[in-house]
Amino acid sequence: MYLQILKKDLKRKKAMNVILLVFIILASMFVSSGVNNIISVTTALDDYLEMADAPDYLAMTMNKSCAADRDGILNSAASVESFSKEKILCMTSDNITFEDESKTASSINPILLQSDEDISMNYILDDGGILQSVKSGEFYMTAGAAEDIGLAIGDKMTVKLGGVSCVFTFAGGVKDAVLGSTGLSIQRYFISAGDIENFISAENVEQFYGGELIYIRASDMEKMISEIKPVIDNAFFSADKATLKLSYVFDMMVVGLLLVVSLVLVAVALVILRFTIAFTLSEEFREIGVMKAIGLRNLKIRGLYLVKYVALSVIGAAAGLALSFPFSELLVSVVPSSIIINNQNAAFSNVICAVCMVGVIMLFCYGCTGKVGKMSPIDAVRNGQTGERFRKKSMISLGKSKLPAASFLALNDIVSSPKRFGIITFAFFLCLSLLLILSTTVSTAKSGTLFNVFGIADFDISAKGEVMELMTENGHEKLKEYLSDMEENLARNGMPARCMQEIMFKLPVSHGENESSVIIYQGTGTTADMYEYIEGTPPQSVGEAALTSLSADRLKVDIGDTITIKTIDGDKELIITAIFQSMSNMGEGVRLHEDEEINYIQAQSAYFTQIKFTDAPDQKETARRMEKIQKLYPELDDVSNRAESISYLLKVVDTIDTVKQMVVVLTFILAVLITVLMERSFIVKEQGEIALMKAIGTRNGKIYAYHTLRFVFVGCMTVIAAELFALPLTHLFIDPIFRMMGSVRALDYLINPFEMFLAFPLVILAATAASAFLTSLYTKTITALDTANIE
Repeated sequence: MYLQILKKDLKRKKAMNVILLVFIILASMFVSSGVNNIISVTTALDDYLEMADAPDYLAMTMNKSCAADRDGILNSAASVESFSKEKILCMTSDNITFEDESKTASSINPILLQSDEDISMNYILDDGGILQSVKSGEFYMTAGAAEDIGLAIGDKMTVKLGGVSCVFTFAGGVKDAVLGSTGLSIQRYFISAGDIENFISAENVEQFYGGELIYIRASDMEKMISEIKPVIDNAFFSADKATLKLSYVFDMMVVGLLLVVSLVLVAVALVILRFTIAFTLSEEFREIGVMKAIGLRNLKIRGLYLVKYVALSVIGAAAGLALSFPFSELLVSVVPSSIIINNQNAAFSNVICAVCMVGVIMLFCYGCTGKVGKMSPIDAVRNGQTGERFRKKSMISLGKSKLPAASFLALNDIVSSPKRFGIITFAFFLCLSLLLILSTTVSTAKSGTLFNVFGIADFDISAKGEVMELMTENGHEKLKEYLSDMEENLARNGMPARCMQEIMFKLPVSHGENESSVIIYQGTGTTADMYEYIEGTPPQSVGEAALTSLSADRLKVDIGDTITIKTIDGDKELIITAIFQSMSNMGEGVRLHEDEEINYIQAQSAYFTQIKFTDAPDQKETARRMEKIQKLYPELDDVSNRAESISYLLKVVDTIDTVKQMVVVLTFILAVLITVLMERSFIVKEQGEIALMKAIGTRNGKIYAYHTLRFVFVGCMTVIAAELFALPLTHLFIDPIFRMMGSVRALDYLINPFEMFLAFPLVILAATAASAFLTSLYTKTITALDTANIE
């Protein structure tokens, strides 16, 4: 009997059943893909490091600045289970040129050249394999950097080092789990052992450019760090696995946004599905009344509807499961190539989610059918009403309203059914809010205003020069001369400017028993008061310094305390005068006074050269000067304005922009689907009312306008609510991500007025208005004769 009743019900209410099925498919697709992505992204980093066989601790040493007996210290350390080494040559982008001159290996970090002889971990190739060897004359490089440069298989690269020049052919990209994160962005180039010997054999190359990457596996990390302290103190760079994970914060920012997108889609799907089930069951008053009249009990009636929804949910969940795989891949495709997301249990998790969706639908259905007990046979006669009231309190009155009929009816429907239209508004609000959050984040990142949270001075343009050549014992004086000559040359060419350069060191810093290897900043061409501090006063003289809040917490120091920096020339004691914030190097750092003496042979890396024009040119003039400077200094790489430079430091701005564009498309599609399906549901429910309107002479155009305006008003409410909550929600969701990078204060976000107030609101309004209008055309098929039809 159940099957016969079910078959007739599916045929008789085909429109509503199809609408419900589509929502079940969408919900199943969003939930399956969303949960799959949540599982994938939350375990991706651990899986990736395990796949790459990453070490417990990594240390990079340079021959020119490391006097420690590395092998002896490591062999004598009881907590070191094993260690291996890779020999490297440390270069800059000036040592590399490509056959296509438009391509450059631009990087503010050192570039490593190494052979395939002593590979100590798994470098994963583009095809999923592991790098075993490199043919002579070929090279592999970090995959993310290769994409940024725009390299294709077969492209030629020339390396010039120590008077030796060799040409190599690009063979493919590799995933580098320890140094390839967006936070570190240290490019690695792999060539054959024979090819690298050509460079090492050149005079002074190994002494000046040579170094080692030491991969350490330890039984006790804390004990190991104390046992190999001389190696760490002399290391160019060192990090444990936790720090390496933290370097993926930029990549995980995109992954986190993907997680938010997935959660929003899941929330939208469940909210709309719950409403649709409740809405369709509320229309079954006649059938339920008749079944009660013939003696069926409440439990039997509820069982009948459960059978119907089991059939629909199984079909919908199966279809949604099939669609969830390509949809999940679409979402994951925006994740940066520096990280591997490989969920081997994707099929299993998707199937589990689809099965759970069937259970959730059953729970929704069972809950909604709870009203069956309150219905009686008389409801079949009374059209589901228990009584009539000829006067009902309302927020608006027809007699007092000056609105046109269509507008009044649309607005009255919304205020009379706040729950129904509130759910639609909430679904649209989630989608639009996500768009506005992404828009605000991207606009702020591209504005160039975040220079202060990177702990650098204000500037107009930047350029990457041959700074590594200045990392010698008398490098500080050479750098001053270099910047002074540049200022004079720019002034002679009508561009008066101040030229600045940040140099970074990684040295042991201690306070009492607390010690940590910290990034040391020293600006040349700047003064200490050109930087922003969150507490205290800028260093006024030699012997004073400022700390980031993260480094201050680690060393347990405050303003007025004294720290000790261990340098190659002896210890330096500095008084802390200020606290600042920096999103560079994951929030750690000490800023020295510009006149502090420090041996530049210990320098680790450098930012781009900063140029601040003293005559305040406008944006157009600045662009013209950038071209002129590029001609004056052809050896400089990437002459960029401030906004482009800060975007480069943030590294994932373009990827977030891609996520934003994907969400725009998803929001439009969701808005169209929700509007079409809900409007079609309303037409089925309101067939009698529409027929009555036609019977009293209302034209089709008025009915179209009435139905369209309901969704337009909902869209307007969505836009107003989303605009009001855009900045608070951005602070709520994005500030924690920037805090992970080292930011302490809440950021001052900048909005893109075009996107915020025009483009994205139009996405919602255009999608709802157009789809509601086109769907409302179906009311043309309803005639005055349908007035008596209560089905």
